[in-house]
Amino acid sequence: MWNDMIGRKKASYKSKPMKILFIVMRFGKDGLATNIAELADGLVNKGHEVHIVTGGFRELKDQDNTFFSSLRQRFSNLGIQLHYFKEPQGGMLTKGYGSIKSLVQIVFWIYKINADVIHCHSPNLTFIPWLLGKKFTSTVHADTIRPNARYKHPNLLIAVSEGSKEFTKTVMHTPPESIRMVYHGISERFSETETKENLERLRQLHDIPKNKIIIGLVGRITQQKGTDIMVKALGAFMPKELVEKIFVVIVGDYQTPKHKPWLDGLLEEYHLTGKFKVLGFQDPKPFYQLFDVFVLPSRSDTFGLVAVEAMMGGCCTIRSNGNGASDQITHGMNGMIFPMEDSEQLGKQLTEVLTNDPLRNSMALKGKEKALECFTLEKMTSNTLKVYEELIAL
Repeated sequence: MWNDMIGRKKASYKSKPMKILFIVMRFGKDGLATNIAELADGLVNKGHEVHIVTGGFRELKDQDNTFFSSLRQRFSNLGIQLHYFKEPQGGMLTKGYGSIKSLVQIVFWIYKINADVIHCHSPNLTFIPWLLGKKFTSTVHADTIRPNARYKHPNLLIAVSEGSKEFTKTVMHTPPESIRMVYHGISERFSETETKENLERLRQLHDIPKNKIIIGLVGRITQQKGTDIMVKALGAFMPKELVEKIFVVIVGDYQTPKHKPWLDGLLEEYHLTGKFKVLGFQDPKPFYQLFDVFVLPSRSDTFGLVAVEAMMGGCCTIRSNGNGASDQITHGMNGMIFPMEDSEQLGKQLTEVLTNDPLRNSMALKGKEKALECFTLEKMTSNTLKVYEELIAL
């Protein structure tokens, strides 16, 4: 009888729109912002109402912040309401006072919005719905967090890869019975073929050579993202005659101003100066079809969203064996996986695919098929809604 009642309750929520509240510490130029935007898009297009409580956008004076204005516009076009709290800053006393003020603001919005579902995307804010006795879900967006007083286990936790699932169990001590697997998903626009005219325009705009093999990276330029692993692979572990034919394009910003001289120093050390082009953070979609090979050399990932974007774009993809790798790629079939930190192995894999066109093209095609089968926005949205329905029925 109880199971029948739960089933009827679940069914009733499927038949009516939900009011969904995302809690986000702040938005940066990263996969977290991209994933939240995609999920919000999918939920709104299925008829649900989405609110976001956030500390704002991580805009920097010395960088192009077009990404953030585009993100705000996207939320506005979807009818998503943004509700702000002031992120604590300053010295110990000022920050302490600011923390109390932020807490009050978040609590106010939680009660004001009165959502059917609370989805906390920032682990250090999970203590707030927990303190209020609210049911909530949370997504594992990073494998760098550690248990602390501000982190509280959600009623249902969303893991985005087998690796992140294992991380939550072994490091965060999440009760296994509360974990649900929902792969990240992306818009199928990544599978749409770019016109030759648009690709040529991009080449000319960014001065990308036509007569070179193009290797692409998408993401921040930092040690965490493994930029140095890529540089060392080319400079120390690939045939010099092949390296002469290569040009590397990075779609992303320097993590901090100090990372520019850091990268410049690496390029000089490995005699690669002039072979790398940094374009800045922007929509990577058309670039995946300019790249001959895409590389994700990260030291830390929970999923590696850009690898799926590249796969769906029809680009042969090589990535480190961080979280998400085995979910996305069957090594040698629809892409390649190298051991994290292993520049020598990355160099060997790049050499293999760049000197074997049939292999590279086959993996690119099968990678696109895998991405369209498993990692679409529709799949992510539908599977997330199942978690929401289960949460409401608890």
